[in-house]
Amino acid sequence: MINNIQELKERLFTSEIVKNEQELQGCTPEEIAYIESKYGVLPRTYRQILGLLGHSAGKLVSRSEFEFYFDQIIDHNEWRRQSLLESIAEGDKCITLANNAFCICARNGDPWFIIANGQDDCCVYFLHEDCITIKESSKSIMDWIEGFVEDAEYWISRGLR
Repeated sequence: MINNIQELKERLFTSEIVKNEQELQGCTPEEIAYIESKYGVLPRTYRQILGLLGHSAGKLVSRSEFEFYFDQIIDHNEWRRQSLLESIAEGDKCITLANNAFCICARNGDPWFIIANGQDDCCVYFLHEDCITIKESSKSIMDWIEGFVEDAEYWISRGLR
């Protein structure tokens, strides 16, 4: 179980998801401040994760499969909000995300998001493709990221990543 950012970093290296420091590139404080200026104060745990691996984390995730890194999540947040507003305007039944909801990852356009209200940690939620159903995905951000670590370890152990 990963309990803190140091344990996450160690696990990334020991599992060979990340082979060297160059493969691990975090966001700058200015990039994190940019997100917070638009969506609210991010949970401390997620700020730490962004600071560790916000731009690159070796074999953790495929950029073609997931929108996970800084540039991708910035674009996805803008697209997601616009898409939901357009769907509502067209008469579709869709939920609107709170102003302080921040999508931290997406797969095939379906986002995982958190509520940015300055807490230490928080639940991670998943918005299903129907744009109506929201479910809790993980009890904490660290649990959520650990799922990605476990998936990467599985695929690496089989020589597929």
